[in-house]
Amino acid sequence: MTDYIDKNYMETLTLETLANISHGSPYHLQRTFKKVKDLTPVEYIQQVRVEKAKAQLLSSNKPISEVGMSVGMPNTPYFITLFKKRIGQTPASYRQLQNQIKMEVFDHEKQH
Repeated sequence: MTDYIDKNYMETLTLETLANISHGSPYHLQRTFKKVKDLTPVEYIQQVRVEKAKAQLLSSNKPISEVGMSVGMPNTPYFITLFKKRIGQTPASYRQLQNQIKMEVFDHEKQH
């Protein structure tokens, strides 16, 4: 199930969809997944999407809304809220801070 989520995180993934793929009920999937991964399927999907978004924020200059859309979160305000809840800062401030750190490391290495 995690392999499927990892490959299809940008799609609309519901508990029902995942249950159909695994030939079980949503309730059974939820319970089993939580027992095995210590996360619900939805929490795992969110975790994967946020990690993919972090990578895109650092490797591109795509607008925040486009990053959200490309990781399966077309609702930009929700994407920003979820990202902030999980990472502790908005996607824009995360990108800015990480780029700042990169520049400081680069400047430091250039001096030595």
